[in-house]
Amino acid sequence: MAEEPDNLVLQLLRAMRAENSARFDAIEAIVREVRLTVVSHDLRFDALDERVELIREGAVTAIGYAAHANRGHVDLRKQIADLTRRVERLEAGR
Repeated sequence: MAEEPDNLVLQLLRAMRAENSARFDAIEAIVREVRLTVVSHDLRFDALDERVELIREGAVTAIGYAAHANRGHVDLRKQIADLTRRVERLEAGR
């Protein structure tokens, strides 16, 4: 079979294929960049999650200390009130 010259349709199809290939290459490059950005964002979010957890733990600890200190004050007030009543009873008994 002798070589025939390319017809116009085949030339157009080849040109379209080349253009599409270039476009898909560009899209794939963009997708790679987006994936890298997503990975870096994931790492940042993980770091932020750790920081928030540390802050939460610190707040819970601080609230725990405050509650414990408040409980200590309540206990001291009860002891003072009990001692005051005892002293008043002793003085009344004299």
